[in-house]
Amino acid sequence: MKHKTELIAKLEAKTESMGSTIHQLDENDRLQEDKAARKNLEETARSLGQKATTAEIRAVAAEGDLRIEREWRVSLQESMVRDRDKISVLTQEVESLKSIGQKYMSLQEEQHQLKIQYSEAQKTLEEVGATLSENKLQLAELLEREAKSNEDTPNWTSDKDAVACTACSKEFTIARRKHHCRRCGHIFCGACSEKTVALAGNTKPVRVCDNCFAEVRVT
Repeated sequence: MKHKTELIAKLEAKTESMGSTIHQLDENDRLQEDKAARKNLEETARSLGQKATTAEIRAVAAEGDLRIEREWRVSLQESMVRDRDKISVLTQEVESLKSIGQKYMSLQEEQHQLKIQYSEAQKTLEEVGATLSENKLQLAELLEREAKSNEDTPNWTSDKDAVACTACSKEFTIARRKHHCRRCGHIFCGACSEKTVALAGNTKPVRVCDNCFAEVRVT
């Protein structure tokens, strides 16, 4: 019994030692598992940190893009406002130009009517001038005929035969009229026959050319 009791005590001691060893092994296993779990957690934390850093970088980039887009939108809105103002100003200018164009067309029409009236007035004036000139020529012919009947002029030139002044050779026109010298009978322009002198058989001084005026003054 004593021997069995000792054996049982030894077995219990061994059993207790084995239990302590098993408990220690269990603790070691749990420690290894904890280390492995910790390592996994550290790797997971590292991976999550990298992902968080990448996400932060992306967020910063997205925030920058968003700020640029906002600035672009603000600039676009300001540009649209400026374009609207320009369109409004251009619309007003177009309306003003249309009004000016209408006034210009009206002025052109008035100018056309005035040109027509001026042309008609000029034609009328030319006709009146021609009629007046013809009347003056007829009157001059009558006066010259009357003078011819009272004067002894051997070389009385016909109006139809005279195309230029006998003295200065300038051609006769509507403005440059014909004048007979009452002494020699030749035809002169007004500048070359502007002097008058009293001749025999005339009670009043009559028109003579410069040459006849000088001869009469000498005699």
